[in-house]
Amino acid sequence: MRKQLAVLLLGLALCAPMGASAVKKPSYTLPTKGCTVLQNEADRALAPAEVPEQHEPIAGESPVTGLPWQGEYRPMLVQISNTYGKVKIQGKTIKTSGVGELSPWGVQYADIIYESYMMNPGGTRFTMLFSDYFSEGQPAGGVGPVRSIRSGALYLRAEWQASLVYSGGFGGMVGWRDHQTPTLLEETGANRQGVLFNMLTEPFWAFRNRIFGVKSPSNLNVNLPGLHELIPTDFVSQAHPFLFTDESPYTQGYTLATTVHLDWGASATVSHFQYDSAQNAYLRYCGPGIKATKWLTFSSFPTADDHNVEHLVPLAFANVIVQRVPYVLETGTSVMSIPQFVGQGNADIFIGGHYIPGYWVRQSILEPTVYFDDHGEELVFNRGKTYIAQFPTEAVCAVQGDE
Repeated sequence: MRKQLAVLLLGLALCAPMGASAVKKPSYTLPTKGCTVLQNEADRALAPAEVPEQHEPIAGESPVTGLPWQGEYRPMLVQISNTYGKVKIQGKTIKTSGVGELSPWGVQYADIIYESYMMNPGGTRFTMLFSDYFSEGQPAGGVGPVRSIRSGALYLRAEWQASLVYSGGFGGMVGWRDHQTPTLLEETGANRQGVLFNMLTEPFWAFRNRIFGVKSPSNLNVNLPGLHELIPTDFVSQAHPFLFTDESPYTQGYTLATTVHLDWGASATVSHFQYDSAQNAYLRYCGPGIKATKWLTFSSFPTADDHNVEHLVPLAFANVIVQRVPYVLETGTSVMSIPQFVGQGNADIFIGGHYIPGYWVRQSILEPTVYFDDHGEELVFNRGKTYIAQFPTEAVCAVQGDE
């Protein structure tokens, strides 16, 4: 690792934060001194006139990670909490999301982790794609904490032709209702395909349990392999593989990016990605300013006995994509944000410790998102896990490289 996270973040502490916004508006607090700030850039318009056709899967290669893989492509998406927790860093207790007792569990088996804007101001939630897991003979331990659905997860379900695991939702809280979700259910046909697993409904109670000692609602554990067996045999998922390589083309002539900082508009959801050259991957950290802690997952959590810090493991991402996405407020609310995941826009991409100013295009709700590099060519991924931030266009992404 070229620099330790603490050293890289120390330079940020000297910079005054950006001005706070009004009530119920995002407040960007990430110090940016010594960084390149990527925010509200003009549309790069890098997509070719015709988006490339969908690739055929390569035998023996996972379509989502590019790793060796044998099996049937039947992916599952799971809604995972990013609830605010407390952790002690450098002798001080801070509030940040997804840490301590509220760390997720079992998510080291996810191939792609999406983080999206859930609720104004600055709250986020994860939608995680599990695919390789089901053919690798992994242990049947639990995954969680599973939380309620949002409309963005249905966009992803249609894109990956996956089943979806969640715990309630569809609106009806704090005076708002997500009117887009029922529409998406109808448009994509998901409500007629038998691939929606609402863990609050009786048919799936045998595949869930609450973790004793963890505060509800962030304590719902699910048996994902068990649910996978319930996918209807006549349901077909057609893979749309990424392009993968063993040697990234994004080195010579590309800017170094050893640390990437994301500010969604709330101090508790600020995160950082630190490049680890030994793994050729980025590790995710949580925390405002220099007070950052490594984001970890419990290796398994079927019982309270596994709720032990000795069982926490880090996650490493071969590819980090900051996909700039517009969000609009649901009618009649200042809280609920609705993503616009069909369209096109800029994408700030980080692979192998380098920065690629790229682009994304999704032509319809039933088609996949295609990512492009700075030359307008389809992006070539490193093999391994991918993190994708479906990031508000006005939010702050700040980047550091080696001095």
